[in-house]
Amino acid sequence: MADINDGMIKLLNFRISQEEYSSRLYLAMSMWLNFTGYSGAAKVWKKYSDEEQVHANWAYEYLLDLDSMPTVPAIKQPTGEFKSLPQIIVMSKKHEIKVTQQCQELAKSAQAEGDYMTVELAQRYLKEQVEELAKTQYWIDRLKIFGTDKIALRLLDDEMNG
Repeated sequence: MADINDGMIKLLNFRISQEEYSSRLYLAMSMWLNFTGYSGAAKVWKKYSDEEQVHANWAYEYLLDLDSMPTVPAIKQPTGEFKSLPQIIVMSKKHEIKVTQQCQELAKSAQAEGDYMTVELAQRYLKEQVEELAKTQYWIDRLKIFGTDKIALRLLDDEMNG
């Protein structure tokens, strides 16, 4: 018998599906970036993809620890059509804003239920979202400061290559 209520199980399975979707979205972005010659940016977005899978694993492990069988979701195929590195950066920021709202809803629901163990997990997600928002904002700021001409994008890709 699960040590967590059905509503929280549903929300956590949703979190799994969304983190795995984020992973696939960033992987699609990485593939497009690599294909179009942005090798540095491709590495960064591949890293982001891998990180999102780690975040999905937090909820998988949490549910298993509380004697609940997680659902391995079918994942909607993300778009593979992108126009530019700047578009990918802006799309990533918007996506992270949406994920942050979802994590806030998880925290709010757990708090309302008095499920303080899940509140703690939600706080872990929210702390991670601060980092996610900061890193996407960093790239947006770089675009604002240096522009989006070919030379600026080349330098940005070089910076992303580390």
